[in-house]
Amino acid sequence: MDRKPELLPSRVNDGLVFERASATPMWRPRRREGGQALRVTAPSQVARLSFADQQRWLQTVITHPESVEAGAALAGEPTERVILAGAMTSAVEGLEVYHHAYRSRLIECLVDDYPALHHALGAEAFAALAARYIVQHPSRSPNLNAFGRHMETFCRAQEDPRAGFWADLARLEWALVEILHAEDAPALAGEELARYPMEAWSDARLLPSHTLRICRFDYPVNAFFQAFKNDETPQVPAPAPLALAVYRQGFTLWRMVLTPAMADLVEDLVGGATLGAAVGAMEKRIRDPDALSEAARDVMAWFSSWVQGGFFRGVAIADRPS
Repeated sequence: MDRKPELLPSRVNDGLVFERASATPMWRPRRREGGQALRVTAPSQVARLSFADQQRWLQTVITHPESVEAGAALAGEPTERVILAGAMTSAVEGLEVYHHAYRSRLIECLVDDYPALHHALGAEAFAALAARYIVQHPSRSPNLNAFGRHMETFCRAQEDPRAGFWADLARLEWALVEILHAEDAPALAGEELARYPMEAWSDARLLPSHTLRICRFDYPVNAFFQAFKNDETPQVPAPAPLALAVYRQGFTLWRMVLTPAMADLVEDLVGGATLGAAVGAMEKRIRDPDALSEAARDVMAWFSSWVQGGFFRGVAIADRPS
């Protein structure tokens, strides 16, 4: 039976990769009733911190996953000894603007990385999930590209019957994020393959592309994700095993559905097995003679589609790496 890979593209914004940025959300701190002036901290009560220490204190307070007060306690100086109160707001209230904005940015990043998961949960539930995620996995880097990398395991730990589906969906979306930012490399070309004699191919090892991920799921998340991309309103599906190749060509992301035999074979190749060993393992796994005959007939078509898809960036044969 002819098995044609299912290729589904994912859009990359105008073919460019940007660090995230957005406008400040419309939020204001609590206002004091009556407009009365606040007590200003006397100069003798102000903490004598160096500029560098002030910067560290401010970063600790604003980026604390819980609150300004908790951040100030961690930083070692009360807020009022570092930040002067304004005419209408206290020092804490003033810092709450920045603390809230920072947390909002982190949630925006998670929505950006996990739009289908955001749809699956709904905006309010996703925001609550993201707030818990920030507490457990606070940002540790000024670059937020890797901030959401723990979402799969975080979702799987949730006490909800849908947690497994959420985790699988997060895994798919994070694979797309990873390959979007992965190092680019020229794909293995047919001309390079022709350099080696047929008898050498049994010992060949294919070098996987940095822009490839082979993923297995317990839920059919690919269909859910595609329905979401089509502006439909998909529902949480019943469990059904799925193997998927997620990869990038140029600025386009692709998803290829794999049969179990295809997934096993390409996983072995990506894991470093020689072509001969990978094919031998496939033959041992397939017990049914008819299925084995079918796989043997189709394996060259699979390999051709993987090379054309840029799954591999090179080939190494015995002592002749390239």
